[in-house]
Parts: sequence; C-alpha cells; structure tokens
Amino acid sequence: MTVPRKITLYNGNEKLSALSVPSVDGNGQALSMIDGELSRNPILTHAVFRDRDGKEWTIERHHNFFKKLMIRLMAK
Repeated sequence: MTVPRKITLYNGNEKLSALSVPSVDGNGQALSMIDGELSRNPILTHAVFRDRDGKEWTIERHHNFFKKLMIRLMAK
C-alpha cells in the first residue's frame, strides 16, 4: 500500500511543521527540501521523512553527505 510522502520538522521533541511531498518529486528533491529547511531555520534539530512505503527516516542536522545519500537510495 502506498502512503503519501511527508516531511515533519522538529525542534527537539516539538513538532514545528509538516510538509507534503508532491508525488512527481523524487526522494532527492524531498531531501533537498529538508536540507533547505534545516539550513534556513537554525532552531530545527532534525526532520523525519516518510517514504511511500510508510517507513520513517530521521535526518539530523549533523548528518553528512553519505548518510543522506544512503537514505536517498534506500527510501521507496
């Protein structure tokens, strides 16, 4: 079953915002959205990306390129 992809932005345990990812956008574009939000808003600590299978991936502010690449390749 396919679920809508979603990005949720957090400051610690506090949920600050949720963004939906258009179905035509790929995982790379979704991760670019996350990078943009994390760099634009210094109070954000991490984001949670829900892929099409419903699996949630946590992207911390300090994650490096290789960690983000792994999420990009493994997410559905």
